[in-house]
Amino acid sequence: MELLQIKYFRVIAETENISKAAEQLYIAQPSLSQTLKRLEDELGVPLFDRKGRKITLNKAGRVFLKYCDEITASIENARLELEELKGEGTSDVNISVRSASLLIPEIIKKIREKDSRIMPHIFQSGCEDADLMIYSDIAEHSGSSELLMREPLGIVLPESHPLACKFEICRRDLGQCSFLSLSRECSLYHIISHFCENANFRPNISAYVDSPALMRELLKMDMGAAFVPKFTWADLFCDGLVFRYVSDMPMERFVHLAANENKYVSEAVKSCRDIIMGYFAEYARKFR
Repeated sequence: MELLQIKYFRVIAETENISKAAEQLYIAQPSLSQTLKRLEDELGVPLFDRKGRKITLNKAGRVFLKYCDEITASIENARLELEELKGEGTSDVNISVRSASLLIPEIIKKIREKDSRIMPHIFQSGCEDADLMIYSDIAEHSGSSELLMREPLGIVLPESHPLACKFEICRRDLGQCSFLSLSRECSLYHIISHFCENANFRPNISAYVDSPALMRELLKMDMGAAFVPKFTWADLFCDGLVFRYVSDMPMERFVHLAANENKYVSEAVKSCRDIIMGYFAEYARKFR
């Protein structure tokens, strides 16, 4: 078995179309078909179900694909580690940010101050190739991740809102409120939905937004209230906005940092991980 066969198989599995795979690989379709047939003959099983010209990855193909992905990842990790050993390693670090995005500018600043050779790549829409991921969960322990912060959630209101003058808000006070919400793609949306469902409370959503900055502007325009984290969104609670807890609806989230277990952890990634953990430890102390 050759690495080239594995490469070709992975593209065919992704497209489930010999013609498209051949186009992506810049090779002739008959040559690709012959390569696939030799691979299946060597393995002793068909990897695709065939119906006319249509091919579909079958159970054996899915099993083989899993190991192909592991082989490919191992080879890439070996290349990265050898480059680092020779002093030619990349300083690019992919960071997927699913939570605490308001803190990222300061974190990037600290990374660049620590080592200007490190080039952070920040992704808020997800990144399968991420080296590190910052995310939040309702659980304190989440796999092999590091806990960065435990954070209460509450409600933010314009000062002009009728409830803003109350220092103790109850769930029944929220019945007539109009709420702004983060989009359904955001992890915070699902965390807040979890607590609302447990409390049998269904907020009246007037608009969905995908950015804390946009939510702040809408709140300042007295467009409603919003459930938000207290610490990482603290900069929002200004310019006529106030934060309150909902006394009979306690909510909290846990912010985690996870490394990609399938990728080689370079010195640049280790440095970024340490800086992120140190930053959150210092940031959390401000709220004790």
